[in-house]
Amino acid sequence: MPFYALIPSPLGPILLAADDAGLSGLYFTDQRDLPRVPGVQAAAAVVSDPSAGFQGGRAIRTFRALREQPAGASGDLFAEKSAGGGKAAGRLAQGESRPQAALRLLQEGTPAGVQAVLAQTLRELDEYWRGARTVFEMPLAPQGTPFQKKVWLALLEVPCGETLSYGELAERAGLGAGHGRAVGTAVGSNPISIIIPCHRILARNGTLNGYGGGLNRKARLLEIEGFTIR
Repeated sequence: MPFYALIPSPLGPILLAADDAGLSGLYFTDQRDLPRVPGVQAAAAVVSDPSAGFQGGRAIRTFRALREQPAGASGDLFAEKSAGGGKAAGRLAQGESRPQAALRLLQEGTPAGVQAVLAQTLRELDEYWRGARTVFEMPLAPQGTPFQKKVWLALLEVPCGETLSYGELAERAGLGAGHGRAVGTAVGSNPISIIIPCHRILARNGTLNGYGGGLNRKARLLEIEGFTIR
């Protein structure tokens, strides 16, 4: 039985799901595949088309992720942007601490072990947003078919700072490039966004293509991992 919690993030509210085995779900609350959970109302602006969206009059799915920073370089999604695009006063002064976001449990009697997984997820995500973490360590327990799990395991092998095409991911999973379409479907069914990094998978020509949490978020996640989106 999964237990749920809500946490805030720089990219919008997140619903976490976990059980005794580990983290089983991470969803933005406007995703179309958000689980139906008592006490959680899907955001009004539901992401109904993972490949939709425009920026500057151009379809976001046609943007490319370019590596222009050294591998491992990343940004801070907590820092506010100034009007000129630079970092503004939202960045904390050196040595200043920032309160950790609150974890809101959605069920009474959530077991202590599950609470520990949820709290660890919150803590590690907080470090990721700040650019202080590139590898997650919480236990994972996604539910899916054997084929889906094979693809998700291959996704976990794509490190921060690297991107792959769907065909390349298929080959990494030992499936062959001809399975690219089926692999794309499995990627789109990933229940643990960010942690199982489906945002690092691009179209063969390097464009953003699609993302269940919305292409604006995919772009932001890639930016924090050191990519420039153009």
